Amino acid sequence: MTPPAGLEPLIGMLATATSQLSGPGGKAVRARLTALAEILASAGPEADLRARAALELEGLVAALGALAGASPPETAHAARAIDLGQLADGLRTFATYLREPTLAHQAEVERVVAGLQAAAAPAAVPLDELQIDDWITELARESTTRHGLKGGEQRRAIERIEREMKALIRQLEARAQQDAARANTAADAARLIDLLIETQTPLAHAVAARRAELVAAFHVVDLAHMAAGLQTFARWLSKAALVDAEPAAYVAELARSLGDALGPATHGSPLRSDAERRADFERDIRRAVEQILGGAR
Repeated sequence: MTPPAGLEPLIGMLATATSQLSGPGGKAVRARLTALAEILASAGPEADLRARAALELEGLVAALGALAGASPPETAHAARAIDLGQLADGLRTFATYLREPTLAHQAEVERVVAGLQAAAAPAAVPLDELQIDDWITELARESTTRHGLKGGEQRRAIERIEREMKALIRQLEARAQQDAARANTAADAARLIDLLIETQTPLAHAVAARRAELVAAFHVVDLAHMAAGLQTFARWLSKAALVDAEPAAYVAELARSLGDALGPATHGSPLRSDAERRADFERDIRRAVEQILGGAR
């Protein structure tokens, strides 16, 4: 069937959050997710598939309700990190739309998807706990001294540096925020690949042989290309049971498709160490200070 837009990312988010839970609540949710995925990948009369998917979604909502009320050890950090109640409401809306695909219900689905996307937006990330303001002032004083500035001339140069650095700091904060979001998305991609590998099928073994390559491909592109890569992986996986090719050949097809979706490397890995990220920030700040001083002179 053709699922409504936004349902598959929502299911993927839930699958990732509950993948490591071992209690009965987590198992019940995963069982519902597996059944729903099979329906979404099925071919047949659309009305029948919609009704089956709606019924499974309603069962999933009930399982989520039980999981949300479970004790902290069972829900664990991975599931508590997302709002299970909000997810359940979203799934309930999708179920209503599947049973009655009216324009009003479609508008409600779009509203829910927009709300879930906004809730998932990453929070601002500090610049690796650098004491950035004090550090910039000290760097400005050091640099102006090295350039031979003194007295009022040095003071005015330091003030100019501090003033003009504010725009760069905002850019670095935005970059840190994007890195955090990219790190989360890269981790989601790795978890989805690992979930497939855990099935221990011939296809899973073929994926395991190329895991490092597949995971690394997500680390060096922006969020938009990461999302395109995840969609490519989901489409490839949904057709896996229908393909007659040898597992290694089908995984090679995945690698080619991901290469097309992700494109060439455009970013550094968001999983680099704090020390490496701090060095990147400091290098950019030092370069900017020198450019400001050069312009002033």
